[in-house]
Amino acid sequence: MTWSFGPLVLLICLVILLACFAVKLLFKRGTQLRAVRAVHRREGHGEGRVTGRGGVVTVRSPVTTPDEAQRSADATGLPRALMRAGGPLPAVVVVLGVVGWLCWRVLVSRHHVLDAWIVWTFDVLFVIVAVQLVVAGFEGRVIGRGEAHRVAVLVPLYNEDPDVVVRMLSALLHQSSPPAEIHVVDDGSTQGAYVAERDWFIRQAALAGIYASWQRTPNEGKRHAQVHGFRKIRDADLFVTVDSDSMLDAEALHEIVQPFSDPRVMSVAGVILAINNRENLLARVTDVIFVGQQLIDRSFMSQLGSVMVNSGGLAAYRCSILAENIDTYLNESYLGRHVEFSDDSLLTLFALLHGRTVQQPSAFAFAWMPDRWSHHYRQQERWFRGSFIRGLWRIRFLPVLSWGWWRQATGWMQIWLVISVFVYLLLWRPLVLGGGVPPTVVLVPLAIGLAQGSRYISVWRSDTTGPQRYASLLLSPVATLWSALILRPLRVWGMVTSAKMGWNTRQQVEVTSQ
Repeated sequence: MTWSFGPLVLLICLVILLACFAVKLLFKRGTQLRAVRAVHRREGHGEGRVTGRGGVVTVRSPVTTPDEAQRSADATGLPRALMRAGGPLPAVVVVLGVVGWLCWRVLVSRHHVLDAWIVWTFDVLFVIVAVQLVVAGFEGRVIGRGEAHRVAVLVPLYNEDPDVVVRMLSALLHQSSPPAEIHVVDDGSTQGAYVAERDWFIRQAALAGIYASWQRTPNEGKRHAQVHGFRKIRDADLFVTVDSDSMLDAEALHEIVQPFSDPRVMSVAGVILAINNRENLLARVTDVIFVGQQLIDRSFMSQLGSVMVNSGGLAAYRCSILAENIDTYLNESYLGRHVEFSDDSLLTLFALLHGRTVQQPSAFAFAWMPDRWSHHYRQQERWFRGSFIRGLWRIRFLPVLSWGWWRQATGWMQIWLVISVFVYLLLWRPLVLGGGVPPTVVLVPLAIGLAQGSRYISVWRSDTTGPQRYASLLLSPVATLWSALILRPLRVWGMVTSAKMGWNTRQQVEVTSQ
């Protein structure tokens, strides 16, 4: 009976892999994408460039010291962030992890504490985490070749707190390298018309020499709002997406355009930080989880040129990426139902099919994270549904020999392995086999979570002290437990209910600046 569970786990991993190949070969319905990479070309020379008049994003040396950034934050009242050099910390964490892993292996082998398949599963998961941590640690700020880019910023808006909107727009107007254009689209908000905010913004943009527009449209969803703004662009080779509650760091636009000096790069992801990370325990844990995901998994994939999903709060794309895929973007369907969410991952997939998708770890945006369970639940449920749908598209349209394809396939297997271990150790072993739960089984995942959280303290923030950052790092074990006990079951629920559409978000103002 002891060995019946292990082979079942391995068998289902094989079934998942075979299912991925079946999707690749047989799944034809749904959105229509080109599975072949397009020929690379420089933006602005040929089709894909939106033409007209507008300003120019300048290239300059960024603020590089915390003292300079703190003075900037004090002067503007807007938060600042800097990516500090990681130093030897990731390597030290990995070395200590290897030592601990070897000791644990000797312990369980000598005392036969765990079944062999459990030990091997932990081995595989540890190697994956160690490789991700080491590779992610080599990610550094990309410095361009001094090329000027014309940037348009798209801002979809729906039922947002007016104070949050003003702070978001102020951050855009205070960029060290201003955008050429900013296009705000109010997607039929029911909680106000933002007349005062609109008039103030248009005046301030004109004073800054930025071409700006503000549209109010019937409620059709975020994608339609973005496309309305995109069609207003007069002259740009890059467009940047931000959320209505995002506050860009003053250097964000300057930093996020740097990787586009490589003509193979089609999109660049920024790093999102929680502005309300001191609000309560949920906000703190969410910030640790979200920042860790960006600076570990996304940094790892960025090194391979295959970032799987950008954050809508700050991401940049070549204009041709959306111009060539507008119909698909607006009319995506899944199981005969119109898909409205997961817009960021679809834009990233468009970009990945055309070239490289990377992250700029020095481009930051601040956003209000959910600090109430109801809001957090709806956000995660929506993300997990979209993640599953997008995973099917990646398996179907990305080349089998690409990093993205295998990251998606192994990611699904990794989810199954982790869930299987927890079910076996917490349910099957105690209830069926009459065994206890070894303490090492709890300590190993917590140690892995602490190692992943080590990247969190590499981000300096003007609104957070050093001791506060290290205190947040100590929440890594809590974040690990939250991910394992709450978010993973919710991910499975998102897969099961993936056919349920709808934005599933606020019908009234939920996030405020207070």
